[in-house]
Amino acid sequence: MLEYVRLGVAKGPLFSQATPEASFAHGIRNMKPFHTNTTREERQEWFAQTPHWDRVPASVIDSILDGIPDNAMLDAFVLTSMEQNLVPSYESLGRQSTVPAIIRAQVSHILCLTGNRAIGLLARGLELNDADGAEKAYQLVMNAFEPAIALAKNQVVAYAGISAAYGMVSRRSESHEYAKRGLAELAEMRRLAPNVDRNRVFPPEALDQMEQHLRSLLAW
Repeated sequence: MLEYVRLGVAKGPLFSQATPEASFAHGIRNMKPFHTNTTREERQEWFAQTPHWDRVPASVIDSILDGIPDNAMLDAFVLTSMEQNLVPSYESLGRQSTVPAIIRAQVSHILCLTGNRAIGLLARGLELNDADGAEKAYQLVMNAFEPAIALAKNQVVAYAGISAAYGMVSRRSESHEYAKRGLAELAEMRRLAPNVDRNRVFPPEALDQMEQHLRSLLAW
């Protein structure tokens, strides 16, 4: 598990000098910082009173709180969601389905889209020797994909993304660990649904492509 610092910045050995930004957008600079909430009730009240979050259905908020029990990761998730303007994407969730597992999978998917964009930014920063840009992209990769896994353990895209990011910064052991975890989740998905109405969502060719990608990460 990664170490998280305030304002949604993941700190690891590669970027150990990361510092949080002083403020963030979306009109919440004067609001009570999320990390000062210590109980579930305080967090629920904070969401209900904070601009943008106050439009997210309670069923979505509760699903997120249930899915991310780690306080530091939850703090990182909340602030990354604001900094990346993801909160409006959460507003429509919970209207078609109130099943917590489905809601968490939907939030996880939104986080993965952000994480995938960050992978591209990380590659670009490393290519240009832009240490600051690469550091910020690396932090975003981790702060998007780690909560995505917490919300949906079988989110194979997130394991692949973290594995790729670790590989880009020459952390081979960690890269292989996440690739193997992704392959294990993929095998479990196939075991639970071999014939699969679920193929409409996860067509066999998509699972095959993801397996190939994860195995290619093990070759790094």
